[in-house]
Amino acid sequence: MFTKIIIAEDHDTNHFGIEDALSTYNPIIEKVKYCDDALLKIRVSADNGHPYDLLITDLNFEEDHRQRTIVKGEGLILEARELLPNLKVIVYSVEKRIARIQKLYENYHIDAFVEKGRDASLHIRKAIETIIQGHSYCTPKTSQLLRSTDEINELEEKDILLLELLSRGVKQKYIAQQLNCSISSVEKQLNKLKVLFNASNPVHLISIAKDWGVI
Repeated sequence: MFTKIIIAEDHDTNHFGIEDALSTYNPIIEKVKYCDDALLKIRVSADNGHPYDLLITDLNFEEDHRQRTIVKGEGLILEARELLPNLKVIVYSVEKRIARIQKLYENYHIDAFVEKGRDASLHIRKAIETIIQGHSYCTPKTSQLLRSTDEINELEEKDILLLELLSRGVKQKYIAQQLNCSISSVEKQLNKLKVLFNASNPVHLISIAKDWGVI
């Protein structure tokens, strides 16, 4: 059970949904708007022997008049874990780039990722329950996208070449020549990639492929 929680979020309206999700557990909650302030409180909690159990943080924090040392959630997570290695972390963000989310699990070892949105409070509760049971959590939507990365990592060479040519603005008839196939085959391959990347059109497809580091 989490008894002491710190929330790093620079928009007041987003605090309400988080606090509503946490109300069931009746923990001590501290809220800050800057990563530097969060780290200071975490350091004090470690020094006085009353450490935080859980950090809930956004990834992106708006710039303002204040000079900051830590500007991103990833930096806060790294610094916080240096002080409290057993600190659990939930990332609460609008981030949609699956490559960045995957990196959070693989490189930063977060315990949960919850997208901001209509059902965020529900998913924060589920995340906490899952973490208490000793497992990591991500929403069904994110989980599906993460599973898709396994398929994307196994893309054939011709798929990657098609994406690269498309990103350079090469027309389909010339792509067909490069791939030594018909234009209809290029269209079928393109449609397959749009489904795989959940893209609505070729421009969207290229944007996602770049975000995921495919090209």
